[in-house]
Amino acid sequence: MLKFIFYIFFLIPFFYYNFWFFYIYGFFFFFFFFFFFFFNTFLDFPCYISYSFGLDNISYLFCNLSIWICILMLYSVVMSNHNYGSFYLFCLGFLLLMLFIVFLVMDFFYFYFFFEGSLIPVFLIIFCWGFQPERLMAGFYFIFYTLFVSFPFLLCVLYIHYFFGGFFYFFDFSLTSDFFMFFFLFSFLVSFPLFGVHLWLPSAHVEAPVSGSMILAGVLLKLGGYGLIRGMPFIYFFLFNYGYFFISLSLYGCLLVSFFCLIQSDLKILIAYSSVCHMSMVIGGLFTMTSWGLLGSIIFMLGHGFVSSGLFYLVGIVYDRLGSRSFFLVSGLINFMPSLSLFWFLFCILNMSCPPSINLFSEISVLFGLISWSFYTFYFLIFIFFFSACYSLTIFFLSQHGVYTGLLNYCFTCFVREYLILFFHFYPVMFMMFNMFFFF
Repeated sequence: MLKFIFYIFFLIPFFYYNFWFFYIYGFFFFFFFFFFFFFNTFLDFPCYISYSFGLDNISYLFCNLSIWICILMLYSVVMSNHNYGSFYLFCLGFLLLMLFIVFLVMDFFYFYFFFEGSLIPVFLIIFCWGFQPERLMAGFYFIFYTLFVSFPFLLCVLYIHYFFGGFFYFFDFSLTSDFFMFFFLFSFLVSFPLFGVHLWLPSAHVEAPVSGSMILAGVLLKLGGYGLIRGMPFIYFFLFNYGYFFISLSLYGCLLVSFFCLIQSDLKILIAYSSVCHMSMVIGGLFTMTSWGLLGSIIFMLGHGFVSSGLFYLVGIVYDRLGSRSFFLVSGLINFMPSLSLFWFLFCILNMSCPPSINLFSEISVLFGLISWSFYTFYFLIFIFFFSACYSLTIFFLSQHGVYTGLLNYCFTCFVREYLILFFHFYPVMFMMFNMFFFF
């Protein structure tokens, strides 16, 4: 594991020379080395264990997702109109290092340390390259929400450290105190985010630049799910006794957020709320504690990482040209950029889980898990899937069709680079469906 970590670590100092293409080539080589090194390896249990680092199927998938989204983040700001300098390269390299390590560590203390470390570069990206003055408040909102709820989690981890000398993922014991189990769980639910503690997400997305929204939706939301998967054996009794409350809250919140999406006029807020909706489904799947729910949740997080990041990048393309994200001002784009409208359509139907995409398989798996837990969840799921399709198609219809906006007279068409980034978002979601070996 250390050879991969040192590769990223020694790539960071090159930010001083502002070598953009060196960074891109370095990240691409790193991705293919990492991907093919473990591609045919049996990873059903932690392998390559050394210095508290290890790898299994779940961490392998999320490590690949992190590297891929960071490559697309970097590629999205090359030759950009905005002032992305060498400090941005430093933030991106540091962010990838933190995210890569957080998926490789096997101790909860290190997980906490590197998880909080990954928030710092995202906070700086929102602060330095956001668009409105409100980005300062959004950044503080983002940091304090995650730090405030993570502190009790740290105290729980230190308490276990005091008695056992460590808190590794493969320890065979369960926490007994409901108080401990709740705070252990709650820090992950805010990172998801759970409905009710989700208010930091829309503000952070709206104020962040395109690359910040891509990494926020693509990877950082998945850290809560990853931590919950690792921590489930320790809070099994709490999930068994109180899981019905969190599943009910998630499904109810998912339905309400679907209604919120239908009345939004800002594209970025709509996609941010749709992320809350999808993560609520993941929470429901995980809390059923069934194999179908777990499998569906992992694939749901992976597919959502690509699709949501692609949608935010599409909004960024439009915002760069028109200076607005409002449905009232952004309309009739199909007349001006028909090739881009194809990608709008593809990502909107992927957002509503049309075949053949891994999102469809994940929703079916979560559906099986929830219905096997309680048949009454079926009535919620009918409306959730229906309204999910409604707001996904709303994004496409209101932005591409309608009255030809006068703002289009003052903008230019897309670059090949932007189509390439969109294709790199689209390709994994569509073609992983043809080889489900990754997930079994």
